[in-house]
Amino acid sequence: MSDWPLLELPDGASDEALIALCWKYFERTYLRDAKGDPVRVRDWRGTVVRMSAFAFDHIVSGDEDYRDGLGLHEVAFVPKRAERLPWIGRTLAGDSVIEVRHQERKSSRGRRLKRRVLIVTEDSYVVALDREDDGCLRLRTAFPADAAYLSKIRREGAQLEVHHPARE
Repeated sequence: MSDWPLLELPDGASDEALIALCWKYFERTYLRDAKGDPVRVRDWRGTVVRMSAFAFDHIVSGDEDYRDGLGLHEVAFVPKRAERLPWIGRTLAGDSVIEVRHQERKSSRGRRLKRRVLIVTEDSYVVALDREDDGCLRLRTAFPADAAYLSKIRREGAQLEVHHPARE
């Protein structure tokens, strides 16, 4: 998996130009093809995965402490996150050994708020998805994770599955 290609980001370009380049890639790969037709994204099990501009913004931006949740990020552009845009599709396709984990967050009243699915690749890349009522998944964010974060999600979330790609 470490040999998965990164999105090439030109040296010396402004953050705005890099965001535009990344948006074009995200849009053509995950939202609408060159003809403008919707791209149908599914995971390796065939589950529909919905993409959005909100997810894009979250994927290419960052925070000093990303463990605080999925609110707005302080840093508008993070190359280490953005260059891994192609990894989202590879992860969803199941092209790596991955852990599928489930997390729930409760409100102050004890109600379940989020049913989040985290897909963690063998190279510590996390794709976070929200489970929707109709059975589809919605891409929330994706990022390279450090050991402390991986330890936290393994403590707090239940493992649903370990997926091994088909051997050729």
